[in-house]
Amino acid sequence: MKTRADKGRFWNQEQETLAWEQRLSGLEKRFLATFRHAAKNSPAYAEILAKAGIEAEDIKGFDDLEKIPILRMQDIVERQRSRPPFGGFETVDPSRVRRVYINPGRIFQPGEWDYEDTSWAEALAAAGFGPGDLVINTFNYHLWPYAFMMDESAKMVGATVAPTGVGNTLMQVKIIKDLKVNAFMGTPSFLMTLTQRAEGMGLDVKKDLALDKAMVGAEMLPESLRKRLQEKLGMEIRQAYGTVFLGCLGYECSLARGLHVPDNVLVEVVDPATGKAAPKGVAGEIVATTFNPVYPLVRLATGDLSLWAQEPCACGRTSGVLRKVLGRVDQATKVRGTFLHPWQTDEIAAKYPEIFKYQVIITRKDHTDHMSMVVEVADDYPKKDILKARLERDLKDLLTIKGEARVVRQGSIPDFHKKIDDKRTWE
Repeated sequence: MKTRADKGRFWNQEQETLAWEQRLSGLEKRFLATFRHAAKNSPAYAEILAKAGIEAEDIKGFDDLEKIPILRMQDIVERQRSRPPFGGFETVDPSRVRRVYINPGRIFQPGEWDYEDTSWAEALAAAGFGPGDLVINTFNYHLWPYAFMMDESAKMVGATVAPTGVGNTLMQVKIIKDLKVNAFMGTPSFLMTLTQRAEGMGLDVKKDLALDKAMVGAEMLPESLRKRLQEKLGMEIRQAYGTVFLGCLGYECSLARGLHVPDNVLVEVVDPATGKAAPKGVAGEIVATTFNPVYPLVRLATGDLSLWAQEPCACGRTSGVLRKVLGRVDQATKVRGTFLHPWQTDEIAAKYPEIFKYQVIITRKDHTDHMSMVVEVADDYPKKDILKARLERDLKDLLTIKGEARVVRQGSIPDFHKKIDDKRTWE
């Protein structure tokens, strides 16, 4: 694919600076094409629309958008269980699926044969990524799609990728130093971990490393951490927000005053209870429609809260803007870049009948997330150490998040407790 990124920090400047009314018209056409494609070719959407009493012809534009039911991840999970592997949302023959990704909770996702989603490429271009950059991609290449998406997007903007994935910090620092890597993709906490590792190796991170830009995501970026990293490394850090199912939903430009919505996705901010647009200045749930022809997802709820703004940015972009991600609608939370849902921890606890009650506690120290699963058992339970070891194995194997298990006496966890208690603070 021909790259469009340039030093002007646009993926497609003409499109990204187009008058809003023109952008909206083009967006509506793409939405209608995607919706009709899904209604015709996806068994899942045929059932969803029939149950809601909607025919494809009833949806004529954005004025009819709120007639379409909100889709939630639990809906996808339940449909995959009854109609494996993809729940009937796929619209192509399985032979046209290049990869099958396995997300946490064993949620399967088809990967299109040719990756054409430009939303992450738009984000990378805005962060200054382009031809001549050597990028270290520290997102996890194992099972999940995110690292592959970022890898393909870096190719789109003309950058070269060192596909390191996660872990092995000593080797990663040496790679950054020896190859003169100048760009980073990964979580902000892992960038801090690599910085601390480099300092522990006796390196002057500002002089000995060539890093000058980073695109971070998959977890919160506190301003204190951004400032600390930028000062330590002498680099520019921009963040992007999205999901593996929907692509990039927002990214920072050079001014970093909000998250620009990419051109290749439809984003809404709605009242979680009604599915109708949230009033201006009122927080609502982020809902998005992806234009992926292989796996179109229409009005999928993210569970994240934000504020919508529609005003020009001094960078020249005319897109809608998500002011910031404010938190979660439900008890689910993101730990080390991975969403953790109560139903997932329920499944682990259900494996052990000796557990009376449990609670997962998330804390943060030195810009790193820590997860503990606290379980109650009878005071005379004889195999506490074995149970602890098995739970820690399950946390890593089933949630793909390393955590600590603590076995406590019955009555230690309060009644009416949160299953997932997020005690982190973000200033």
